[in-house]
Amino acid sequence: MPSDLLRTQSGDRYFDYCLEPYAPRRPPAGKLRSENLLWHALRLAGVESAFEAPLRALQASLGRDMIVWGIKHDGARFFFELYIYDPQHEEPRARYAGLQETLAPWLRLTPSPSPAIPTMMVSFDLDDAVAGSGVIEEANLYLTGTPRHEGRSYAARGDTLELRNHYRFLEPKREVDQVLALLRSSAFIDYREPRTLAQVLIPELFACKRICVAKKRACDGLYFSGVDVDQLLFALRRFAWPSAFTTLVQNVVADLDHLYFDVGVDVAQPNGEITYPKTSIYGTL
Repeated sequence: MPSDLLRTQSGDRYFDYCLEPYAPRRPPAGKLRSENLLWHALRLAGVESAFEAPLRALQASLGRDMIVWGIKHDGARFFFELYIYDPQHEEPRARYAGLQETLAPWLRLTPSPSPAIPTMMVSFDLDDAVAGSGVIEEANLYLTGTPRHEGRSYAARGDTLELRNHYRFLEPKREVDQVLALLRSSAFIDYREPRTLAQVLIPELFACKRICVAKKRACDGLYFSGVDVDQLLFALRRFAWPSAFTTLVQNVVADLDHLYFDVGVDVAQPNGEITYPKTSIYGTL
């Protein structure tokens, strides 16, 4: 067990991965912050020392709980993504130039997208390559025209942009017909086999607050937003996350039961078999 686990404070705020607020599931006093999972995964990946200072600088600049983190696992390794929201373009430190300035002592964010792009969120990956080079060569820009975060993301490299994915958020029960229609409208998954749907729309995660269906370049994606810690543990075991990470969550499950989490699953079907090339979990920093 790590000795430096971070406990809740009276001023903590609770947001999902769209930075939508929620009321804690249990009284949070004395329990653990979700960022503990991020620091533990960074430590397991061997990159905590490279990223601790810039992450702390971002947290100090933007405020506690205002940065969404994603821990991602592709079956072999951890990598990470940070998401910074500024939908009203009201916080200079959350704008692209502000992020570049905050990160500059440690990491160079090299893409140069036009400031005229109506971005509601920026994200970027952190991995071994970034830890070694100190350079972030790609950023993701998210655009939306609706209050439900329906929209598109673009990968920015240098001064070029490439469409990354389309996504749409829906309520799992009230809008299940729309969820099913979007899933079945797939270039990658053959739903003629009756068992396929349960392999994609995972029943144990379906009991959530919102579902996001994403259409990506090489696969489909499903995001289950607002799951509890028991569902989180199910996902970690179901997708064979490293035991050193899963064991930590299991050991502190009672100290995480006040939180909601978000789980992402990429789904493909090479050679007729459903696979999950990448899974991810989300919290706030």
